[in-house]
Amino acid sequence: MLFNAPDIILLFSGGLDSFIAYHYLSKPNTVYFDLNTPYSAKELKVVKKLIPETIVEKVIDFSTRQEGGNAYVPYRNLHLALLANKYSDQIVIAGLADDKVNDKNEKIFRHFSYLMTDMMSRKITVTSPFWGMTKENIVRWYLNEYHGDPKDLLNTISCYSPTKETYCGSCPACFRKFIAFRANGINSLPFHNLEMLQEYLQKAKDGRHYIPER
Repeated sequence: MLFNAPDIILLFSGGLDSFIAYHYLSKPNTVYFDLNTPYSAKELKVVKKLIPETIVEKVIDFSTRQEGGNAYVPYRNLHLALLANKYSDQIVIAGLADDKVNDKNEKIFRHFSYLMTDMMSRKITVTSPFWGMTKENIVRWYLNEYHGDPKDLLNTISCYSPTKETYCGSCPACFRKFIAFRANGINSLPFHNLEMLQEYLQKAKDGRHYIPER
């Protein structure tokens, strides 16, 4: 798919993936949905620091919808795509080839697009520019091809802790950030959860849970 930055609305969370997508797509318009989760306040702080002109919406409350320790909210990305359609018919959510979330993959985004197009009787697309790239790949693009500042990547937020500012070094989101950074020579982030390291290593070895690149 060809992306036309002036016509795109990018969902920006303050996280690594959406921050890199912002630069990859030549700085389109961005929107942040404050879902009133335990980590929303610190996300919003980072959003306004990294892309101050980001539109902030507070139209939906997911404070009672989160399940488990991985901040999972059923149908979260479908809700967000529907809300983002207020701003554009080209909706970008920064999904990756190695994502394992059941509402953030290329197939399900096509279903979102078909559903919304059929309902509104006009072409609406929900997509990502990164379906052929992993988190490690997009960090490499930002550093080596875009020549971005690694300090900006360190300021992104990908963390489920309600207390730590941007990086707790123990949750699954921080683990993925840690691995992507280490694979690209950024060694300034520690990771403390050795039990999780062993769990992910075993899952990687068994070949059933993740694509080989992850």
